[in-house]
Amino acid sequence: MVERMPGPPGPSGSYQGGGQQNPPRPPQGGGPPHMAPPLFIPQLTGDLIKAMDSGSMKRCLYQNTYVWLRNGRSFWFYPTYVGYNSVAGYRWRKSQQRWSYYGSDASEIQAFRCF
Repeated sequence: MVERMPGPPGPSGSYQGGGQQNPPRPPQGGGPPHMAPPLFIPQLTGDLIKAMDSGSMKRCLYQNTYVWLRNGRSFWFYPTYVGYNSVAGYRWRKSQQRWSYYGSDASEIQAFRCF
């Protein structure tokens, strides 16, 4: 689940969007890494951090980080934001050979490892 920010004011001046929040936008002047992530795929082992909390991924900010999601998917991630309940940054799209902006609820992350 991605947090969503309220939308622009509606005709009556009230905010639209149901109170959900979007992940933060990419930083101005920043962007994805200029290089592809490492070619290897790390193995999910017992010594990896498996509990996501507000601070556990902060040490991985602006570093190549391999992420395993609870739904079984895994990918290279370059975090640029770590909030209390969400993370955002750039996800490597191997099939497209490029980084794309990505945000996720922190509870969807099973484990991660930064390099």
